[in-house]
Formats: sequence, C-alpha cells, structure tokens
Amino acid sequence: MKEQKRVPKLRFVEFSDEWEDEKVGMLGTFKGGGTPSTNKSEYWQGETPWISSSDIKENDIHNINISRYLSELAITESATKVIPKGSILFVARVGIGKVAVANQDLCTSQDFANLIPRKDDSYYIAYYFISKSKLLFQHSQGTSIKGFTTGDLKSIPINIPTLPEQQKIASFLSSVDKKIAQLQQKKRLLEDYKKGVMQQIFPSACSGQVPQLRFTKAGGSAYPNWEEKRLGDVCEIVGGGTPKTSKGEYWNGNIQWFTPTEIKKDFVNESIRKLSKLGLKKSSAKILPVGTILMTTRATIGEVAITLKECTTNQGFQSLIVNKDNNNVFIFNWVKMNKHQLLKRANGSTFSEISKSEIEKIKVSTPSKEEQTKIADFLSVIDKKIAVVQAQIEHTQQFKKGLLQQMFV
Repeated sequence: MKEQKRVPKLRFVEFSDEWEDEKVGMLGTFKGGGTPSTNKSEYWQGETPWISSSDIKENDIHNINISRYLSELAITESATKVIPKGSILFVARVGIGKVAVANQDLCTSQDFANLIPRKDDSYYIAYYFISKSKLLFQHSQGTSIKGFTTGDLKSIPINIPTLPEQQKIASFLSSVDKKIAQLQQKKRLLEDYKKGVMQQIFPSACSGQVPQLRFTKAGGSAYPNWEEKRLGDVCEIVGGGTPKTSKGEYWNGNIQWFTPTEIKKDFVNESIRKLSKLGLKKSSAKILPVGTILMTTRATIGEVAITLKECTTNQGFQSLIVNKDNNNVFIFNWVKMNKHQLLKRANGSTFSEISKSEIEKIKVSTPSKEEQTKIADFLSVIDKKIAVVQAQIEHTQQFKKGLLQQMFV
C-alpha cells in the first residue's frame, strides 16, 4: 500500500513539500509559572503583567485579559518567571485546551506550561493546538483536577511545514479572527446603543420619572401623556404546570412545553419536550396564544421571551398575555428594563419565587397603543440588525472551524 503523504486537505498553491513529523519538546524551551503571595501587597504593585488560566479565552489565541501586575520583588521571591513576548501559553489545568500567544513579556500562574519557540511561528503552533484540542485532553490526568505536565506536552507529536507556510497559515487564520472580533465589536456597539435608548424610553417603575425620549405622530404632534397602571391591568397572567413524567402517554405529543432553561432568546417556537392532549388535560399547564410573553418566576426570575407558536410552560413561569389595548413587544421590553421590580418582590427559602399576585401589583408606565407600537417597531429594527450581525459571527466562526479541520495534518 502506498504511504500517504503528510499534507493538509486545504493548502496554499505555492506550497507542495511534505510536512515533517516532530515532537513539541523539540520546538524550543519551556518555562512554568507561579503565584506570588497575595498577602504581600508589595508583590502586586509593579509593571510586569501576570495572568491566570481564567484570563485566556476559549479558541482565542490573540486576546489576553491583563488586570494584575507584579513587582520585580515578586518575581525574585516566587516561582513565577518572565515569559518572553511570542511564547505560546498552554493552560495545563483548570481550562485545558486554552492556548494563547503572549503579545508582550509577562508572567503566568502555575496552571501554565509555556513554550518559547526556537525558530517556528508561534501563531502557527497555537492554531495547530486549537485545531487539535483533543491532543491536550488525551494527555491530561488526575481525579479532582485534571491536567498535564510539561513532560506530557513535550511528548505530543506535531506536524510542521516550512516556516513560510507556517506564517501564511497563521496570517490567514489571524485575518479570520480579526473579522470575527470586528463583528463582535459591532454587535456590542449595537447592544449598547439599544440599552442606552431603552434607558431613555422606559422610566423605572415607581420612580415618578417621565421618559426622556418620546415619539411623535406622523404630522409631528405629540401623543397623549403616559399613564401609570398595574401590570395586572395590561396583561392576563397565566401560570404553568407539569404532567407526571412517569406517564409516557402524557408526553411526546405536538403541544409545545417550555422550561425556564429554554428561555435564552427573545423569541421561541420549538420546545425540547412536548405534551400530548392527555398530558395537557391532566396537568395545570394551559395553552398560551402566539405573542404571549413567557416570563420565568421561580429560581431564575425575570427571563422573558415571546412565543411564536401556541405553547404551554411548566410551573416555573407566570406568562403575560397582553390585552388588545397594549403592544406585547413594548411590554416585553419594559419587563426587560424593569427586571429588578420582579427580583425585589421574590421570596422563598429553598429558591426564590414571585407570585402572580405580586406581579399584578407592579406599576408600569404606558403610552397610548400607537406610541407603544412605534417604540416596539423602532426597537425591533435594532434587534434585526443585531440578529444579522450575530448570524455573520456564527457563519464566520463555522468558516474558521472548517479551516482548522482542513489546514492542518
């Protein structure tokens, strides 16, 4: 059988040489880290950055969170060492698989194994291990805290192309990471803008404040003043329930049934589990119409989503069916801005919970339905822009994942 050449599936056309087999231990020298005593303030008042494993992000070799700095005395009197710029920082325990490249001289905790490469490209090596994170897990050991040693790391095999090809791969993948970072920043700016706008639109409940930002009619005339009402006046508040899980005939139907852990986005339509008609009949769960605001009220309080299908929920909800005189998207955003009103009314010893009667009492400032709709439409436009950017982020991340799978041997 013909021996298969060590070349990647996806490759720049100018390269054709077979990649070399190597061991990580042959790529350079290694330095560990340490943590100076946190009881000595003089150790933490210097200029040399010091990082722990939590300062490295998953699948991000470029960005390191630096918030702590050591003095020369700390470096002299502890096990930590100065790791030169360009070194590859491997998290060896409590976060195995995280890798970064030092963008300046720094020190690390004892949770790192740090490689100072002799001649190879640091970013290529880092991307190689991002693409093959299982290699690091395979060499980890321990019961309570898993980890690997510098010796383990040195024994790991790695496939190495020529330096120019390493640099080309690293540069290309870095450009993809830069694009992801730009999109993430764009999303953060849009979210910050929406948050700022919402702070101006929605006065805090019980504060007596008036909105700083108002909308006007098409001709420029003002809408009527806002009115203070109770949440129970603008919504019907409906709880949920759970059929016996031991009764198979109560489940696997076509009735959507949500639990609080599924409320992660502004809109929901497909639940993980579904009820049968018999299950609905045999529980306190109730059918909620399209447009209902599902609101968690037990343990996790104040998470909200608008349902795009008829559904039911378990007892961890008090859902809001907004009446015809109000706009559900407006009320949804009001609740998001006034979550603290729910939290301060919650009570319980085992877990916090807010009752239907307490929710009904919450005061809410509302404009006319026409102005509510205008506000809802304005905020929905921002939400759509955020959703578009999020889709671009996910697409680019998937593109990068495909590259990582195909650009390394």
